[in-house]
Amino acid sequence: MAIDPSVIGKTAAPQTFEVTEEAVRRFMEATGDPALERQTPLVYAPPTFPTTFRVRPPELQIDPSRMQLLHGEQSYSYQRRLRIGEQVTCVARVADVRERSGRSGPMTFVILETEGRDANGQLLFTAEGTLIVRAKKPD
Repeated sequence: MAIDPSVIGKTAAPQTFEVTEEAVRRFMEATGDPALERQTPLVYAPPTFPTTFRVRPPELQIDPSRMQLLHGEQSYSYQRRLRIGEQVTCVARVADVRERSGRSGPMTFVILETEGRDANGQLLFTAEGTLIVRAKKPD
């Protein structure tokens, strides 16, 4: 297996991100968000904005010279929307590691669960994402 399954349950150190208007605007432009066409001030970030938070997965040993990392699916569940100007502290946990065989060879699926909390520690969202790790094909 490309990833040691003993990482299941491991939690990363908290990382804090600021939801800036500039970052939200860039994200909305990149995703073609039609809300930008409205001439109203931005108050909230789009639902998929946490994708921009580069939360480091806990204890994953990925060697980019031998492994290829692909982003699989991502889902979010919100307690409330992210407000422009607030700080969000995220903690990622490895929920599962499993191996599958595909046309291009074996692949390891790493399921990450991430919680985002506001400055008062209140839960804002939970996210579940899938990382797909496979061996790089020789050049």
